[in-house]
Amino acid sequence: MGGIFGSSGKTTNPAGTVGSLVGAIGAAFSVVLWIYHFNPDSTLLGKYSQQLAAGGQMADQLGLLAVVFGAIAVVLGIVGGLGGRGGSTTVLSILLGIAALSYPVLNALNLVKQYVPNPIGGS
Repeated sequence: MGGIFGSSGKTTNPAGTVGSLVGAIGAAFSVVLWIYHFNPDSTLLGKYSQQLAAGGQMADQLGLLAVVFGAIAVVLGIVGGLGGRGGSTTVLSILLGIAALSYPVLNALNLVKQYVPNPIGGS
């Protein structure tokens, strides 16, 4: 047992922790983009909703931020796991990075289309 300033033996993974935080921010941006993709009439962001729903400049900026933050999170997750001390934050960082990259990558590859509630008819 260490003294007052002794180590408890536990180590931290700063790359995984920072990657998890950055990935959470990027994933939040991607979630907002998914919401406005499937529900363009949403008022989630108040007066900024018009700029986002029309595919305007704000949608492009959030998409770029989601790509950058997602890529940083994935890289930090991989770097955190290379040292052999990778734990839950490393896995979380990679998963949140993938979530952040989901909308911008799928949209760039034209794999997502605008949601049509009932294309056959009805009300």
